Amino acid sequence: YMKIFSTKHIFISALIYLFSCTAAFANNSVSITEPADGAKISGPVKVCLTTTGVMVEPAKKGVHEGKGHHHILVDVDLPGNLSNPIGKDANHVHMGDGSKCKTLNLAAGKHTLRALFAKGNHVPYDPAITTKVSIEVLANVTITSPPKGAMVTGPVKVCLETSGVEVQPAKMGVNQGKGHHHLLVDVDLPRDLSQPIGKDANHIHMGDGSTCKEIKLPSGKHTVRALFAKGNHVPYDPALTTEVTFNVK
Repeated sequence: YMKIFSTKHIFISALIYLFSCTAAFANNSVSITEPADGAKISGPVKVCLTTTGVMVEPAKKGVHEGKGHHHILVDVDLPGNLSNPIGKDANHVHMGDGSKCKTLNLAAGKHTLRALFAKGNHVPYDPAITTKVSIEVLANVTITSPPKGAMVTGPVKVCLETSGVEVQPAKMGVNQGKGHHHLLVDVDLPRDLSQPIGKDANHIHMGDGSTCKEIKLPSGKHTVRALFAKGNHVPYDPALTTEVTFNVK
């Protein structure tokens, strides 16, 4: 009788232990707290993550059960084999420093971001501790200098930033999502965006791929419009544009 009781007791204890381990592992999760699923974002994308049941630590700490670091998979599926280390390239972003937020420069358009938690050797947990969000990056151009309404002394240095598109010299040709800046001084946007932007005192090309340009302007009030265009100087449609109005002494 004691032998049967002992066997049953061991069996029940094993079941309880197995269930508790399974339940504990099932509670291990990762969440993307930023950006929200379905978000439309201008500018670099800041991705922030949080975990439950596992602890974040730098990869250099080594392999410890229940600990590890984040990886962000951009527009790719989970690895087919979870027993191998996660690759490292533009679509597989490692956060081996133990950080919980990462800023990504993504091209304009729709993207899927997957978080994948892995051990210090970059091998994911199995089953995978993962989640995903889908976002849309909006392309835009910003004039960072001079500020709106500023009173400036000439020559005027105009500086620009982009998000969702990449600045490159015009000689690189026409490449989707890439191009260079143009400054339109005291003139409206072209009515026909299918034609190359003209080149004169009011239409300044920055085909060298620069992001700042000094321009000489007479005293008074001026409006400078930024217009982003492809390598053939044809603007994007809809126009990637912004403007700033300021005064020159």
